[in-house]
Amino acid sequence: MAGRVLERTELARPPRLRPGDVIGVVSPSAPGAPVAPRRFARAADALRDMGFEVREGSRTWGTGHSAGTARERADELNEFLRDPRVRAVVATIGGHTCNAVLPLLDYDALRADPKIIVGYSDITALLLACVTRSGVVTFHGPTLLAEFGEFPAPLPYTRDGFLDVLCRAEAPGPLRQPPEWTDEFLLWDARDTRPRSLAPSRPWSWLAEGRAAGPLLGGNLDTLSVLGGTGYLPDFRGAVLLWETIQTSLSRIDQLLTHLETLGVMDDLAGMIVGHGFRADPGFEEELQGHVAERYGSRGFPVVAGVLAGHCDPMPTLPLGCAVALDSRRGSIEVVDAAVR
Repeated sequence: MAGRVLERTELARPPRLRPGDVIGVVSPSAPGAPVAPRRFARAADALRDMGFEVREGSRTWGTGHSAGTARERADELNEFLRDPRVRAVVATIGGHTCNAVLPLLDYDALRADPKIIVGYSDITALLLACVTRSGVVTFHGPTLLAEFGEFPAPLPYTRDGFLDVLCRAEAPGPLRQPPEWTDEFLLWDARDTRPRSLAPSRPWSWLAEGRAAGPLLGGNLDTLSVLGGTGYLPDFRGAVLLWETIQTSLSRIDQLLTHLETLGVMDDLAGMIVGHGFRADPGFEEELQGHVAERYGSRGFPVVAGVLAGHCDPMPTLPLGCAVALDSRRGSIEVVDAAVR
């Protein structure tokens, strides 16, 4: 069951964040705070240092393979969606079970009072469901533990991008590849007592040339596949598809892309943005980009790869449902619509 075609003018923009606004912390998938309490506290303090009030959700300290039952996790989200004092919702972390809450959410409450919802990875399910069912712009961006909990503070590119997109009622403009990046893993609350090692970032690569514009839609490749046939996956006709994955098997990535094709996701795209491979050595990244170029290089839409917009740090905050323009000649990716009002 496909979602509806998105019209740029019909998506509601949530109000911009202002100093003193309440940000609700939610755990719609895996447990968050109990995994790394010290990192959680550091992340919450980072949001407070930006000038916001942080309110913990009812499942913040939930444990198990998920942070609670589907009903408990949905209730946590719905409490914030219905509370006019909460102006943004940020996920603690991803996981594998966010899709279970989707049938239980109050999409009418979000439509009536749009608010900012931020996350990535498995949180892709929540972001796209809210775009599709509520008609509200959502945000592919940092989670509490992974990015805001960075030692000793969030990386400037992540922090500044979050504030720039969510606090200004203006088009964010051109996306910039950060000068340095990392996907080094330091065990949380055990070894994350030093800054992670940063390496120079590589420019993104244009695998198919051209110019195009359309609403940005997508997120984690694995989660996109899970949403197929559910009614929570939007119609991608005329959209710029963003996808990234933690998969390091080219055959598994091939399988997931094929599934999206059978769902019709690739039928009438305006363009494609591919995130940098997860913990990928240069050889795998080159192989991945070669595969994508072979598969989509002659489909008639521009394709750009190697964009640091997935499971790596720092990361941008990207508005899903807002218009993005791709131009290979200029080498530009530009968000041309304001994401908040």
